[in-house]
Amino acid sequence: MLELEALRQGWASAKDRSVSVPRWLLDDDTAWAGIPLVHHDRLIGVVVLAGPDYRRALDWEDFDLLRTAGRQAASSLAEAQGQEALLNAQRFEEFNRRFAFILHDIKNLVSQLSLLSRNAERHADNPEFRADMVATLKGSVGKMNELLARLSPHSPARVQRVEPHPLRAILSAAIAAKRRDHDVRLLGDAGLWAAVDASALEQAVGHLIQNAVEACSSTVPVTVRVSGKGERVSITVSDKGVGMDSDFVRNRLFKPFASTKPGGFGIGSFEARSLIAAMGGQLSVSSWPGQGTTFTITLEAAEPLSEPERKRA
Repeated sequence: MLELEALRQGWASAKDRSVSVPRWLLDDDTAWAGIPLVHHDRLIGVVVLAGPDYRRALDWEDFDLLRTAGRQAASSLAEAQGQEALLNAQRFEEFNRRFAFILHDIKNLVSQLSLLSRNAERHADNPEFRADMVATLKGSVGKMNELLARLSPHSPARVQRVEPHPLRAILSAAIAAKRRDHDVRLLGDAGLWAAVDASALEQAVGHLIQNAVEACSSTVPVTVRVSGKGERVSITVSDKGVGMDSDFVRNRLFKPFASTKPGGFGIGSFEARSLIAAMGGQLSVSSWPGQGTTFTITLEAAEPLSEPERKRA
């Protein structure tokens, strides 16, 4: 406790006189007492009380009351600061999580654009290649803008609208981005419909195709197969690549930053499962070392929309 009035009048205790008090505070005649806010032996602030109409010297009861009030105020302030620090840490954690996913997507875009630039040296005179190149560049710019938007703290959730969609167009778009440097085949009944968020499903399938492409030889095709049974639709992404052992599949595959590939981010499978789960679906995997891997997406089937319903959607 600081008796500011006593310091001005010169009859303060030796302990109070030993404390360095700013001159501006002593010059303010309205300041009467200072209450240190101490939490766990750490000074976090000082409360300055204005003098009452009737001023008197403070006694031990005053000191005891004000000291107790100061401790309670210090505890409340420390808790508020702790909550703010925790909130900021959670915001940084969320930002870092988003950035990790975005960095993984940027890596895939860079691979796609690198292939495009290499092929441009050989096929720049081909009109069909130029048309395809323009479409690819437009698509890449659009995806990059989406990635930047996802860094915003107010960006919407990745899965926004789960509604009936035909799977052929979604899967074809996911395959088209990879087909330029690898043979990826769409098999089965791709005309089926499912209840999905089209953008999120394309993203998830794209991750699984990318993993499959990187896991096997460039001469071995990757297959995407669609099938339906009752109220469920299945999409499998299969490769004949290096495969994974049961320990990796069970303990590491769907954890972020776990990868069997040199330079891999270990995020694709984790994000794919998160996106599919947010749509109410499931992602399972079967894999054998040296034989290959099959990812299976299971989704809720949907009835095809009529033409008027499609226009309204």
